[in-house]
Amino acid sequence: MDKEGKVLILTVGQGTVDKLEETLVTPFRRSFEDGQWQRIVLLPSKETERNARLLVEQFPQFPLEVRALRKPGQEDNTDACFRHFDDVIRRLLDEGFRAENCTADVTRGTKAMTAALAMAAMAHRLGCLRYITGKRDERGMVIADTESVVNVAPERALQRLDVNRAVDYLRAGNYRAVEMLFPGAPKQLYEGHMKEEIRFLAWAGQFWGAWDRFDYKSARLHGQRNGMPTAAPPATREFLPSDEQLLVLETLAGEAPPKARDNAGYCRALAADLLANAERRLAEGQNEEVLVRLYRVLELLGQLRLFLHGIDTGAVRADDERVSSWIASRSLTFQPNERGLIQIPRQLAADLLLFLEKQTGSDKNTAIAQKLKDVSWLGEWGPEMRNTSILIHGFRARSRGREKELRDLLEKIRALYFDEDSGNEGLYQACRFEFLRVAGDRSQVS
Repeated sequence: MDKEGKVLILTVGQGTVDKLEETLVTPFRRSFEDGQWQRIVLLPSKETERNARLLVEQFPQFPLEVRALRKPGQEDNTDACFRHFDDVIRRLLDEGFRAENCTADVTRGTKAMTAALAMAAMAHRLGCLRYITGKRDERGMVIADTESVVNVAPERALQRLDVNRAVDYLRAGNYRAVEMLFPGAPKQLYEGHMKEEIRFLAWAGQFWGAWDRFDYKSARLHGQRNGMPTAAPPATREFLPSDEQLLVLETLAGEAPPKARDNAGYCRALAADLLANAERRLAEGQNEEVLVRLYRVLELLGQLRLFLHGIDTGAVRADDERVSSWIASRSLTFQPNERGLIQIPRQLAADLLLFLEKQTGSDKNTAIAQKLKDVSWLGEWGPEMRNTSILIHGFRARSRGREKELRDLLEKIRALYFDEDSGNEGLYQACRFEFLRVAGDRSQVS
């Protein structure tokens, strides 16, 4: 359960032994009185724990706790200090105190203690860092009664860390993580000097994330960059889509077959995107997802070639002379629906395509149709592998540990796709996310 109260966390130094009132008690009083605290945690070393206990005695009106370093000498060990302070802050947050309501005062103690508390505060994104300043004497010590409290919001440094992290997430294809880093953005404009970087990185996470999960209409909407500045900050420019990418996205977000303005063109664009998407899934080790996409590319190639012949396999006119001739040559029987249309399954559609391509006399198109009908060139990666995939009808992943073979399969199907039309390679390149730096994926490194 969240606790709304505020917490002050302070390191405790030695003070001047013969002047504890002015060098310890009075300065700490000013710190305690500057704020309404539900909990005040003192962090002394073993040597200065007595000073912390003295403060507890002197100020019973404040909710003081002492959490001393465990061993003598740790006050000069930054790592030991950090481990201890990190644990103290974690326990406070586990109790329900909110990080934004916690203040870390790094004024006192050794330099190691100061650095460690600042690091722990930043690591837990505490809302405020504090230090005490004032006029100094010849020794460099702040003169009593001149102290003033300075509160610093660490958000500027934390935003830089978040921006760096968002860039890394995008390069790794972790788009949802970027959205979680900057909730509300880009519609909500964050405050601070990194606001434009945050706005564009949040936009990039939404745009590329939508595209990557085939949400083409949302991606197209994000791609319009409504309400966004024209110029992008330098750190975000690698995530801007090219004109070619926006053009292919316009096709994918448009009307799908059979109502598309260019049914074959739509299928070519979709096949290109599935190939690029399969490449990304392979880089992430999602092998079964790769198989599903590659088999769909083969189906699309058959569909688009039939579209070029004016045939939609989901609504074939039974009275089409070419179709009736093919049906007769194969001794097939179909039952037309009330509109006189029949549906042709994938394997038979590939046979129909081969029948039509042979009639055209095109050696290239006939060879493509032959490969779509007889998939023995895929070896064991053909229909049997597909049908026993965990994502189709099977119970086990069929491709675990066979990434090299899977990449070879991807390259074979990609080559078939490139051969189908001279513009296909350009479509495929437009569907690739060139900014990706997924570990182990050499093909996505530009």
